Amino acid sequence: MDTAQTILIRPSSIRAAINLFAIFVAMYFSELASFSLSIDEEVAAFRTDSSIWIAQGRWGAYLIERFLIPNPVMPLLAPAIFGAGCVAAYLLVMDTIDKHRLSIAEYACFTTFCAFPTWFFIVEFYSNIAAVGIGLAASAFAIWLISKNGSPADGRRFLVAVVAGGFAISIYQSFAPAILVLGIAVCVLQARAGIERSQPKDLIRVGGLVVGSAIFYAVGNAIFKSFISKRSEYFESLFQPGFFFQHPVVVTGRVLEAIGEALGLDRGAYGVILWAVPLLLILGVWTLFKELSRTRLLLLAAALVCLFIPFGVHVLAAGIMPLRSLVGLPIAVWLFVYLAVTSNNARISIVSAILLGVVIFQIQVIQNYRQASSYLVDKHDTLLAAAIYERLTAMPGFDARRAYALCVFGGLPFATNYPRPPSSTVGYSFFEWDGGNAWRITYYMKLLGYSNVNGPTDQQVDQTIVRLSTMPVWPALGSLEIQGDIVLIRLGEGPSYANQQALTRVANR
Repeated sequence: MDTAQTILIRPSSIRAAINLFAIFVAMYFSELASFSLSIDEEVAAFRTDSSIWIAQGRWGAYLIERFLIPNPVMPLLAPAIFGAGCVAAYLLVMDTIDKHRLSIAEYACFTTFCAFPTWFFIVEFYSNIAAVGIGLAASAFAIWLISKNGSPADGRRFLVAVVAGGFAISIYQSFAPAILVLGIAVCVLQARAGIERSQPKDLIRVGGLVVGSAIFYAVGNAIFKSFISKRSEYFESLFQPGFFFQHPVVVTGRVLEAIGEALGLDRGAYGVILWAVPLLLILGVWTLFKELSRTRLLLLAAALVCLFIPFGVHVLAAGIMPLRSLVGLPIAVWLFVYLAVTSNNARISIVSAILLGVVIFQIQVIQNYRQASSYLVDKHDTLLAAAIYERLTAMPGFDARRAYALCVFGGLPFATNYPRPPSSTVGYSFFEWDGGNAWRITYYMKLLGYSNVNGPTDQQVDQTIVRLSTMPVWPALGSLEIQGDIVLIRLGEGPSYANQQALTRVANR
């Protein structure tokens, strides 16, 4: 009996799983050992209605939060579940190429599979990462079902694979291209390992799996959305397919720029230039070209396409998508790294192993930069929240038994010499995001125990906006005052977009 269950209980697989998880812990130690909140998690921590995921088309994430992890904003467990998903996915992929006992090279390559820096942009969100780990495991399981050598390719297995793939997409839509990348990677590695299969048919089967999974996801999405009336303006604003036809050159330029950034060729993306990554990609391409005998050009072309598939969504989004959406890119990079490090050419494998060591070191540098930024901004925000509340309690007329609405003008930026990637929230203060968002600030302060501060109503904002615009800027005396049950605080010189709207509303009356 050869099933996913027997893979996971096989003694060699258990040892491999323990070793792989230990590697994951080493790569993500700073994330596992800390609890630094990111922007949006102050809201997620108080969320009681998880249907927000359905509004974003992520009904699988809704099911996980509704029935498995009701409050995913927690330390250790959420990133650990992601790690378990990475381990399960890697073992399933290795099993498709009949690797039951992993070599040192295969363990080393796991670092790029689970910790290529694009992962960090989603790992920073506790509310997402556990579900994403489950989605990655489901994606690999779907590919395993249709690709495992020696298993019957019957309709039932394919239908189960479609369900698994569709569920992965329902957790995060970016798993659709990731499944395609993973399927192509398995086809390439099986051909290289000499496993007797029809590669063209396997590639067609992978394409059919992606289409079937997308249909299953779309049907489920329609069913779940029929029960709610919510919409996600942010999610809907991302997709602008018509923009490509109007400005194809602009979109193409943006996509190429995004590819360069994601592969680490621009310091702005990660704070470090990953110069060893393109060298490993070249060595992987050369290895594939030299070691494949049959269908060489087809599989080489398919492998190269893997590097571009994750950016397909960019074309539908005017060329601009956050780095965290590229869940298929670590798989594509891992494919070429694996090919290079396990090359039959001793010189290539040695050079590739050295380059992989450089990449692992650079990944740790990136991770530690992010950890330093998170630690310092957390200290900044904690102390600032305490200073604001201390100033508030010292104001005449303050009553600790009374609830106050907090009206904010402007934001207070956190200055740091550590990298703050534009696609990330790491290093950004709750008191500066959105130019100073009163609701984010009060949610954050509530998490710290300042329970008698709340966000304001539009009426309260309009009532105080003129006075706020004339107050001195924090921490000057007079930058905080109380008007009845409203607290006014000016954190910055410039108004936020919400402040501008309030000033316009008042001026038009």
